Amino acid sequence: MHAHHTLEQWSYSAPKLIAQCVSNALLTNGEALIRSRLVDLLGALNGDEVTQTLAHIAVDTQESSPVRIAAISAFSGRSDFFTQSFKPVLHQLAKQSNEIGAYATLAIHDQAMAQPTQSISLDGGLRMCQLVLAQVDKSLSFGGCGETGGVASLLVSLGDALARQKDIDQVLTIGLGSAEDAINALNVPKNTPQPFHIVSAGDTLRPMHSTNAWEHLPVLKRSIKRCLGHFGGVDLIHLRMLDAGTFAGASVANALDIPVCFSFAPDPQNTVQSMRTGKQLTQDDFLSADAQSNLWFRARMLEKMARTSSHVALFPQKKCALLLQDIRKDLNHQTQQSVTIAEGIDIRLIREAALSYSHLKHHAAHGVIAQLEEKICATRRHLPLLLSVGRFHPIKGMARIVTAWAANPLLHNTCNLVLVGGNLNNPSTVETSVIQAIDATVPLNDPRRAGLIMLGGRPRAETAQLMVATMMGRSGYWADGGIYVDGAPKEEFGLALIEALATGLVVVAPSTGGPSTFVDHGDTGILVDPDHNFGSSIIQGFSLVGRAGRIRKAQTMVEQRYAIDTMAEKLTSLYITVKD
Repeated sequence: MHAHHTLEQWSYSAPKLIAQCVSNALLTNGEALIRSRLVDLLGALNGDEVTQTLAHIAVDTQESSPVRIAAISAFSGRSDFFTQSFKPVLHQLAKQSNEIGAYATLAIHDQAMAQPTQSISLDGGLRMCQLVLAQVDKSLSFGGCGETGGVASLLVSLGDALARQKDIDQVLTIGLGSAEDAINALNVPKNTPQPFHIVSAGDTLRPMHSTNAWEHLPVLKRSIKRCLGHFGGVDLIHLRMLDAGTFAGASVANALDIPVCFSFAPDPQNTVQSMRTGKQLTQDDFLSADAQSNLWFRARMLEKMARTSSHVALFPQKKCALLLQDIRKDLNHQTQQSVTIAEGIDIRLIREAALSYSHLKHHAAHGVIAQLEEKICATRRHLPLLLSVGRFHPIKGMARIVTAWAANPLLHNTCNLVLVGGNLNNPSTVETSVIQAIDATVPLNDPRRAGLIMLGGRPRAETAQLMVATMMGRSGYWADGGIYVDGAPKEEFGLALIEALATGLVVVAPSTGGPSTFVDHGDTGILVDPDHNFGSSIIQGFSLVGRAGRIRKAQTMVEQRYAIDTMAEKLTSLYITVKD
């Protein structure tokens, strides 16, 4: 990504030289992976000769599909004379019933689309956009699978809440999907309050995930521009993560002169703090963590976003305001709006799940509750549940939870561990590594495996049901008094933890990051330092279940401070300043 970005910048002053260098590299490299990356770079350059080279690669049946797809995708952002003459060929390619046909269809659509523009509606409500590199839809069908975690869940709930605000007309949510998904999304009516559009990147050779998304920046930029153009322009785009999606989204917004709102959270700094607390801040450990999480680059990206975004939504952590003040100390603060806004949850979803579950008391279960019943070992149906919900990614600590549970007889003999997350049928490379770590800790033939239940990723309504079931129990299958655990060494905020507290569950959460601002240690939950014994912390959590007044205290706190409508109201007040 760094090399690509550098060469693209250089091409503005020496376009022919850079184009010739890339073309020469294509002549001497036959490996499909390398050729795909080179074609990505070529697609970011201008000139008739570049366009002719891309056209030749696009129709060359001797090339591998990923290389041809990279070339076809590049036509989405081109408008020179040779591109116009290539249109008939694109229409022929679009007839193929494969990825080549799908990407050709998208390229044709992009060439026909008008330039997306900023469209502030001074007399009506705002039209805004939010973005996440995860599979999102109205019900969050892919919750916990791949990259679809807490932020994706937040955007689905927040989109609904924002659309209910009188000052907002529409909320465009951009998520991740296949090229076919992207085409289908373009056929959805434009006048719905909360439309969903799709960015598509990656292929069989280079499947896109959070770690390698950076190399797909050219395609991400084109896809984001397509979504905005089809929607008809927005007044503001809200970016959240320090990832490739935000990097690409900020670039597109800058090119189209769209104001940016950025959620400011010291994610890289919290990771370093967690390492320091856990006495892991050696040079080698930092380099290893940086290679995995791009800490240095993301810290600089945080600074740049803080300085260039016209609107900033601060996480409710004291260090956020101090860090932002330090970053912006030489800027004119009158030109930038910043407000501290806590993220929120859909409390109505929790209440509906509790009401629905209470009706099951004397009836046969169905859906996810019935599936959980089937998985509970007959000899362990008298035990409560230890529940965790999240993506199967190393940073979420699912394997850490399993290790702590399996290593302590007081845990694995007295509760069943239920993990909700991961695509268990078709796991990604990252998910596979987590599953392998779990299997290594508790092999399939290990007697303790009877108490370990993995339900895979679930829609948000089913996740809410499982939280309620963990607290209330299910006669004949599991006892009441279960608790919720988050195995991550740090959390920027922790939306699932807020949902668990709203349900009435005791939570065990990392002390680093957001949880310390809403978990009352020793009362509503347990905060765990990175170097503390995780298993003993979970046991402490179970000891709080019967604590008088705990449930009401936690639920009142969530209702007063973390309701999704409260968050939407505060964000709307921040957004409408764009009209000024």
